[in-house]
Amino acid sequence: MTRVPNPFADAPVTIRPELVPALGVALEQLGQKGDWLDGEKRLAVAREARNAWSCAICRDRKDALSPYAVEGEHDHLDELPEAWVDVIHRVVTDTGRLTESWLRDHLAGGMAEDEYIEIVSVTIITTVIDTFALGIGMTAPDLPEAKPGIPDRYRRADASPGPGWVSTIAPEDAAADFADFYDDDSHFYIRRSLTLRPQETRRFWEVMNQLYMEDPRLHELDGLTRGINRAQMEFLAARASMLLGCYY
Repeated sequence: MTRVPNPFADAPVTIRPELVPALGVALEQLGQKGDWLDGEKRLAVAREARNAWSCAICRDRKDALSPYAVEGEHDHLDELPEAWVDVIHRVVTDTGRLTESWLRDHLAGGMAEDEYIEIVSVTIITTVIDTFALGIGMTAPDLPEAKPGIPDRYRRADASPGPGWVSTIAPEDAAADFADFYDDDSHFYIRRSLTLRPQETRRFWEVMNQLYMEDPRLHELDGLTRGINRAQMEFLAARASMLLGCYY
């Protein structure tokens, strides 16, 4: 199988050595089959995630007091079901005002929890890759070609409802193929949020761990090499969270 060159290997600025392959692998995996979606569908989600930034309804809703005050259809690429488009666009443009009732409406309409998890993950990974590229002066990289493969689409027996809006795998319930994800006596709920789909969870955190840090409990940056100190990292994270409506 021909491997597409990693566009971040030729970045206009110096990137930490471990981050270059992490970004390249994350980009390539967008075209590979997941737990629930095949490569073609994952790429369609990625394209729609990019398209969301130019959606007129999303801009109007973002400016409105409530997103439900603005009626209309999303500007979309006509590749995916309407419910998928809404999830993708809302995650990209207005995450701070997502609600559990909004998700329940989509699940009641036929969207599977597993499907939702993978759509959200692919959407976020695409947005992260593109934002990083634009932030260092690159254009958003070309998406890879879809790779063959049929998703397993089986429901995990070790998953249970909560603690958030969707089912997750608790550390004490994790089957042998996923027990290593919880590698110590504690964990953060944000790391548990996508665990209904273990493969997607691993893909997500393989790139996110490199963009931030695998264990945010670390004092300062013991064992890590960064160009800025921990206080500067947290200042940037807090500022970005405030601007983007992330209240975790």
